[in-house]
Amino acid sequence: MSLNVDQAIACGLIINELISNSLKHAFPEQQTGTITITLHSIDGDIEMSIQDNGIGIPNDLNWNNTNSLGLSLVYDLVTEQLEGSITLERYHGTVFNIKFPQLTLQQEISNGASENFSC
Repeated sequence: MSLNVDQAIACGLIINELISNSLKHAFPEQQTGTITITLHSIDGDIEMSIQDNGIGIPNDLNWNNTNSLGLSLVYDLVTEQLEGSITLERYHGTVFNIKFPQLTLQQEISNGASENFSC
């Protein structure tokens, strides 16, 4: 699987923000836990998930419409930069599922991208 430079940068920013949030909020009082990142290419789409087994995001928090600059950044990167979608699962921790189209070589050329990163 390969990502163009723009996709790789956006994914890096998203992963950094969601891991930072997990480390700050998911494991209070030096609780231990696990953070898992997965990335798959399925039927021309990239599916990425960032998951922790911490205390979870509160049910009353509207994560995609919040004053949190970090979560707003993640939402904007996924929906605008990657032209994808993001969903949240609040079961045994927090899981952000992100899905976006994998650019083909022809799409990359027409968009002016010339560098790729392989995973």
